[in-house]
This record gives sequence, C-alpha cells and structure tokens, in this order.
Amino acid sequence: MKTILIADDDPVMVKLLEFNLKRAGHRVEICREGLSVVAKACDVRPDLAIFDLMLPGRSGLELIVDFKGDGELAEIPIIVVTGQGKGSTRHELLKAGASTVFTKPFSPTILINRISELLSS
Repeated sequence: MKTILIADDDPVMVKLLEFNLKRAGHRVEICREGLSVVAKACDVRPDLAIFDLMLPGRSGLELIVDFKGDGELAEIPIIVVTGQGKGSTRHELLKAGASTVFTKPFSPTILINRISELLSS
C-alpha cells in the first residue's frame, strides 16, 4: 500500500481524489492548506504527492520548489491539479519539477493510471 499526500482546499476535489485513491488501494493523507504540507510530508513520508495549484498559504508551485529543495522529499513524484489550463502555467510547473499536470476537470481513471506509472518507475 502506497501513501499519497493530497494538498487541496476544495472539499469536493479532496473527496473525489480520496475515493479513487482508496479504491485503487492507496493510503491517503490530506492537507487543506499549503503551510502544513512540508511538515506533513516529513511526518508521513508519502510515495507521491498531489497538489492543487491554488492553495491558501503556499501555492502548488511553491510546494514543488520546497520539495525539490529538500533532500528527503526531492524524489517524491508530484502531480499538480489546476483549473488554469494555460500552456505557460503547465510549462512552469513541469520545469519546477512536477511529474504531471492535470487540468480540471480530468478523468480519475487517467489520474490513477498515471499514479501507477509514477509509483512503478
């Protein structure tokens, strides 16, 4: 069982992600704002993280930079979900170190498949 850390302040999105991830056999940890994400990650040592781009406290982009700059968190694959479908935003997130960017709305099946790929590599 792999642990997935979700950082999202939208209760509907959290429920959607949590339901699908648990159904796929993963353990889920949740942060509803950006300031507690790094501490939570250091505590639970997730195998993968899913960040919303727009979070209170710290953005998904700032969290990617935090993770990639921390020796213990740097190798954790990060998926970003965003309502901002601009190519420049996607490019900036990937350049910062995101493994994948999903624009809302997205297919939960495709997300779970991508998570499986990232966790098996």
